Amino acid sequence: MRRPVLTSLALLAAAAAGCASYAPRPLPRASELAASVGPRGVPPLDMNAVATLAVLNNPDLTAARATMHVAAAQAFAAGLLPDPQLSYSGDYKMDHAIPPTDPRYPEYDAYGLGLSVDLQALLTHSSLEAAAGAAYEQARLDLLWQEWQTVAEARTLYVEQSIAAERLAFLAPAEQIYAQELERSRLALAAGNATLEQTSAALAVLIDVRTRRGAADRSLSQARHALRALLGVRPDVSLPLSSLAAPELPARAAVQSALARLAESRPDLRALQAGYRAQEAKLRAAVLSQFPDVSIGITRARDVSDVHTTGFGVTLTLPLFDRGRGNIAIQSATREQLRAEYLARLDQAVADSWRLWEQARLLDGQLRGLDRRLPPLRASVESARRAFQTGNFPAASYLTLVESYLGAEATRLDLLQDLWSDSIALATVLGTQVEPGGPGATDRAP
Repeated sequence: MRRPVLTSLALLAAAAAGCASYAPRPLPRASELAASVGPRGVPPLDMNAVATLAVLNNPDLTAARATMHVAAAQAFAAGLLPDPQLSYSGDYKMDHAIPPTDPRYPEYDAYGLGLSVDLQALLTHSSLEAAAGAAYEQARLDLLWQEWQTVAEARTLYVEQSIAAERLAFLAPAEQIYAQELERSRLALAAGNATLEQTSAALAVLIDVRTRRGAADRSLSQARHALRALLGVRPDVSLPLSSLAAPELPARAAVQSALARLAESRPDLRALQAGYRAQEAKLRAAVLSQFPDVSIGITRARDVSDVHTTGFGVTLTLPLFDRGRGNIAIQSATREQLRAEYLARLDQAVADSWRLWEQARLLDGQLRGLDRRLPPLRASVESARRAFQTGNFPAASYLTLVESYLGAEATRLDLLQDLWSDSIALATVLGTQVEPGGPGATDRAP
């Protein structure tokens, strides 16, 4: 009588022997931002180096990579075969009138031992395993697309910091020059060698330059902190950046070629494809699940008459009302939804690519035109400043000319930043690289 019990306990002990153990892992008590991006004396970083550091060190990406372990565990769990079910039942005598000396005393106890397996779980196992594998592939590609987004964000912040630094490098000496000019004008006014109009014009120019420099200071500070946060380093870490030139735009043929292989190059589109394959497998599993749910097993028993029996059992779900139709309808509708989402994403990528390419071409043309007009305007400002200092140039005209020049320089940097922004977005949409084209900006004197 005790042999079935001992057998059941032995099976349970064998199963428990392979169980995982638990160990606590406390959360960190302090920030783990890096104190540097490399050895001391790191050279100026170019755009690709900054993007690489962002992919390696970004805290959000580190957290996203940890979620991949969850997706891998789910795929592993789906690949395991369903466990069989072991059952045991026992009937023990409670009649105290039966003396232990009765020769049939041990036979008055009965037991039942059964082992069964769900056939439908085995039938749908391969489909559910394929669905979990495709879901893991989707999670991996989603992570890759997040890395692409991080690269684009790092490049954008690189451009913002570089443009802000260039704007500040232009305005800082300009502020010094016009501050000296205002002081010279005030001394000349006190000596009777200048008019109030000239002094007021010099003051207006200085105020304008200082206002622009204050805005440039704030933009540079914001870009620096945002870039360091993206790279996962402390706010006081030095990040010297290389000089920035205008980006090189791809030709129309290159855009067309990239669009032709967009479905194979864009991680988000490939992730949607994997999600669609996972849904196909779920729908296939739902179709297989409409067949009757069958469980079979074998039994071993002894009754109170000391009769030993061995048999089998079958449990069958009759498909009279549900028949899995509801789940099949849900999975079919979900598949159509995913197909529509994929097609919409693909169409949007094509539309965004041509929109960004056209905008970049317009910005590039405007930037080149402004670069041609700036040198003579700069020379005119310098000539007007010398004439204004000697009283041979009207103050109002001088103020207008200086404001025009400052505005043109600000417009040039705005165009350069917008051009880089569109180029980075275009490279992300197409899955291509973006590179600077030509030398950096020439040195300018205000």
